[in-house]
Order: sequence, then C-alpha cells, then structure tokens
Amino acid sequence: MRLSKRPPVYSLPSYSLTGDLLGFLRCGLQYRYTKIGKLPATRPLQAWFGSFIHGVLEEAYRRYLGIPEIQAPQAPPYTDDLLDEMCQLVNKRVAAQGLFPWSQDLEELGYKRAKMAVNELGVLLFPMISKAEVRLTGARPLPKDLIPIQYQTREADRYEVSGVVDVITHVELHAPELQNNELLRMILQGIQRDVSDSFEVIIDYKGMRRPPKTVTENNLSFWDIYAWQTQTYAYLRGKQQESLPVVAGVLIYLNELLPTRQDIVRLKQEIEKGTTDVLPEKWSLEDRVLKSWRPSQPVPNLPLAYRLKRAIRVVTVDLNSIQEALDKFDETVARIEICRAKELKQGRLISTWEKNSSDEETCNVCDARTFCPSYSAETLPKLPLG
Repeated sequence: MRLSKRPPVYSLPSYSLTGDLLGFLRCGLQYRYTKIGKLPATRPLQAWFGSFIHGVLEEAYRRYLGIPEIQAPQAPPYTDDLLDEMCQLVNKRVAAQGLFPWSQDLEELGYKRAKMAVNELGVLLFPMISKAEVRLTGARPLPKDLIPIQYQTREADRYEVSGVVDVITHVELHAPELQNNELLRMILQGIQRDVSDSFEVIIDYKGMRRPPKTVTENNLSFWDIYAWQTQTYAYLRGKQQESLPVVAGVLIYLNELLPTRQDIVRLKQEIEKGTTDVLPEKWSLEDRVLKSWRPSQPVPNLPLAYRLKRAIRVVTVDLNSIQEALDKFDETVARIEICRAKELKQGRLISTWEKNSSDEETCNVCDARTFCPSYSAETLPKLPLG
C-alpha cells in the first residue's frame, strides 16, 4: 500500500499595510535594514511622534467613554491640566517601548499637537466612533505572474495582508448627537454620492502634514499610496461579518492642526506650484495671512476651518477603487519578493534592493544614507562637465 507523503510545512508570508508595504514604498533599502533586518533606528523621531499622538487620542477617547463605577464619561474640550496629565501618562508608555522624543522642542511640539487634536478634532470625532484599534487580516494570491520565474523562491501560493485601523465609525445620519457635526458634513461632502442611512467610515490618523500631489523617482506618489492603504482597509473590513457598508476612508493629517514654520514655508511653495489640493479662497483670512507672512515672522495662527480642511482628506470607497488598490499592493508585494530573491541568489544587499532618494523626509531620518549609492548620487557635489 502506497501512502501519500505529507507536503512540507511552510509559513504564509505576511505583509502589513504600514510596516511592510508602505515602508518598502518609501524606500526599499531602508525597509530592508529596519523591518527585515530589525536594525533599530538611531533617530526614531517619526515613530515616537506617531505612537505618542495615537496614544493621547486613545486615552482621551477612554476618558470620553468613562469607566463604570470608576470614572464618569467626560467629553472634550478638556482643561490644560487634564491634557498634561494624559500626555505625561502616554509619554511614559511610549518610553517603555524604547521610543523617546530626543529633544525638548520635539516633545513640546508633540504635546501641543496632541492637545489641539483632542480639543479641536476629538470633540467632532468621538461621538462618531464605533470601534478603535481594529485589527484586520486577509489573504491574497501571491502575484507570481508579476515575478520572473528565477525569482520565485516561495512555496506558498498566497500571502497574508494585515493592518490596524485607528477608528471605525458607525454613522447613523439621523442620530441626534451627529446633527450639525462639522466632521460628518465634510465626510458627506467628500463622498459626493448618495449613501444609506447607516454606514461605516474608516479613519486613519497620520502623524504628518498633508502630502502634495507629486511623484518620487520610483514614479509613486505618497498622495496615492495612502489612498490605496485606506481602500485596502475598506476591503478587509468588508470581509468581517459584523461590518456595515464602508463608504469612505478618512485620512487625518494631524500636523495640519498645528503647522510649524517649515510646514508653512512648504505650504506656500505648494500653493505657488499648484501641487496642493486645498487652496485658500481668494481674499479669505487665510489667503491674506499666507500671502503676507514671511519666514522671519512668528508662525501664523490660521483659522480652524482652513486647518480642518487641510487635516481631513476623504477617500471615496467603491468596487473599482478597491480593486485598483489591491492591484497596486499586489505589485508592491511582487517587487519585495523580487528584491528578496535577488539578495538570496546574489549574496548582496545594497545593490539588490530598490532605493528612493527623492523623498527628503525619508532620507533625513535614515541611518543608511551615509553609504546609500542613490543618496550619494543625489546629494554629493559633482565636478562640472568639460
């Protein structure tokens, strides 16, 4: 009697939407060192800020809900003392994870932005929240048709895609607490189509300023990349049984609530070049302030309405947009698999992984830039041609 042989055990390759796919799209070489190689960054500034401000918003939402028999529900706006207490508590939690602000100025900026996010955004967002920190997972066919045969080193035929959504809102259009809610009005205006009376919106916090509509040297736009991430979240959420129809994703660029001097300089440059989608209305207060402002002057206090427009981006979700996003992430997985296979076959690292030296913010915090050939070619001085 012939017995069948048990197939060899293999693990399903797993790709997270933030750590893997977005990390690789920012820079493949940086992704190889920090995510796959697990080399800790010497200046994890963005990691501290993102973890800190997410933590403060979560803590504020916990205070908003209250704890039965311990703490009564308390809605924002909160006093400065209470916000300081929450910021210090979260900062200790983040420090326990090995993340620090590295400078007092950065810590103070993080505190100010977190407080503004809670009191200006939380008052609109918290009444809409249904769930927070929702983990989403799913499986996709490994795109072997996009990987040359010599670089197909996986036995698996699928890969896992995973992510964590910051907030899922369950919106009842006729709910009394949502009447005259400015955030809901902006979301409905951004969807630009009829929706049912009950639906869900996925909200993702971004510890960054609103990106311009420009492309990198790899012909990728961070404007598009974050939209694809939101669409993929919607796809994964739609697979869960308890979900309602997901009609939109909302990206909240938290830095826009309290821009720095450099942020205002870049905003003015983007307005002049026409690369930003949120322009001040002609003769409005923000238009007059931005036109008259000079970098030597104090940072201007822009109106809340304009800062909310800059902070809130609504991404409409439908079947076509979801399929486009899934195709783009399949292509990204294929590129990662090709780089990984090239390293295995050639025994070299720097030459086999994609690089991206056109994004200044990514290079500024990268420890590999001192020996990255792409960064050197971009920044080192060159002799004039004869």
